[in-house]
Amino acid sequence: MKFILITILIFAFSFNYGQKLKIAVFYNQKISSIIISTYLGKYEIWGDEQFFTDLKQNDVFQCTILNDSIEIKNVSGLSRKFKQIELRGAASINVAKYKPIIPSLSQRYYDDNMTISIQNGSLFFLNFVEMDNYICGVVESESGYQVSKEFYKTQAILCRTFALENIGKHYSEGFHLCDGVHCQAYKGKNYSLSYHSIISEAVTETHDLVIVDSSNMVITAAFHANCGGQTVNSEDVWGKPKSYLRSVTDNYCQYQRNSQWEKSISMNEWQQFLLNNYPQLATKNYSWSFYQTTRKGYFRINNDSIWLRKVREYFQLRSTFFSIYQHNDSIVFKGKGFGHGVGLCQDGAIQMAKKGFNAIDIIRFYYKNVKIISFKEIPFYQSILPSN
Repeated sequence: MKFILITILIFAFSFNYGQKLKIAVFYNQKISSIIISTYLGKYEIWGDEQFFTDLKQNDVFQCTILNDSIEIKNVSGLSRKFKQIELRGAASINVAKYKPIIPSLSQRYYDDNMTISIQNGSLFFLNFVEMDNYICGVVESESGYQVSKEFYKTQAILCRTFALENIGKHYSEGFHLCDGVHCQAYKGKNYSLSYHSIISEAVTETHDLVIVDSSNMVITAAFHANCGGQTVNSEDVWGKPKSYLRSVTDNYCQYQRNSQWEKSISMNEWQQFLLNNYPQLATKNYSWSFYQTTRKGYFRINNDSIWLRKVREYFQLRSTFFSIYQHNDSIVFKGKGFGHGVGLCQDGAIQMAKKGFNAIDIIRFYYKNVKIISFKEIPFYQSILPSN
């Protein structure tokens, strides 16, 4: 087991500081045709390891699956078929724009290089991207528009920490991470938006910084939209305690968009939930009432307990921080917050940044007994990363 872990980690970090991460994008989207153009810089197009053509700024071509090959065609009619196509950046800054047309999806901008092949009958896209360019795209995807650079700096450190902790997740598939939320949302950079430059500055100013615990191991950098006034211990959600993921009272996220919510269901729906999960309770005539002023993990009824996470998942509630009351033939959930509640509360962090707290202050508020250091200082990474 130890040998396998080391093998995975060596694969995961088998790039020096000048090399690139491998991120699968449009993962599981089942794309069969896409239009690609150069937004910044210049690209060389290679097919099956042979040079095909140059792609200058605003040049456009289309890739479409044709039988077991990819047909590449430009507006002048130049057309070839290949098994694999590569976009190799030929300038100092290279950005391409990708617009899927079958199916029709929103366009995305991706930095650096891209390979396109066919897997399971669909186009498969692998973005070879510099770490900071990747983190910019993740921060934008995970955070959206905010006015404070300090919040973006906080989020950049979290996203870089998360990436390094999970960088071997797709080891068996031959790449580091994908663009799905279980790795981290990564929809590229939207260069048409004015706040993009603020994110780039925040990522540059936190270059290489990650969060480590007291043993100098990168932490599980969990975050969520809104905690409703109190974060939750990691074991109450995932069953495993982590010393730095402790519940904290958070007054900063109060009165924000995601801080309050309400949902009603019919008594029949509630009874069906009990029959499926807690049949011993479904036959009893309770007056359903449950209040949380501080976060709990379970709704306890005499000697029985209902796991709040199971209630949340079954009824697709925003959080587990809710109270229950019965109103006529309905069960009403009156809740707080949005998300699992572990780690950093984004709404709270945004408000802290507005009040003048810096990124380090914010991180130490939500994660206990941690340090923020360059990942290049960690002895383990020094042993498997070549120095530069």
